[in-house]
Amino acid sequence: MADQSITELLEASIGRVWNERDDRQRLTAIDEIYHFDAIIYEPERSVTGHAAISAVVAGVLADMPPGFRFEVIGQTLGHHGVAVTHWQGGPPGQIIVSGADAARIVDGKIHEHWFFFNPAD
Repeated sequence: MADQSITELLEASIGRVWNERDDRQRLTAIDEIYHFDAIIYEPERSVTGHAAISAVVAGVLADMPPGFRFEVIGQTLGHHGVAVTHWQGGPPGQIIVSGADAARIVDGKIHEHWFFFNPAD
């Protein structure tokens, strides 16, 4: 994936990592998209490394209703190795969570990934 643009990498992380319920396929996607020592930052915690990132995703998806998926909304923007996008998630026809992500790309992969959540209505 080194030839993907920084915006494509961030969108791929949402589509291929944060929506993947199969552990093995998710780890393969993480290996392709995230730097070997990648860090994700949520408001209450940060984790480092592919296995830890995969565990966070598995936990998030386990708490979600059947059919839940994240999707990018609007245009993903990026320059100078940083990309930002907005997203929402829920089962078909319903939005139960939304927010924005920012990612810093190093050596063609996501090295740091920040998550910002919109307040619940």
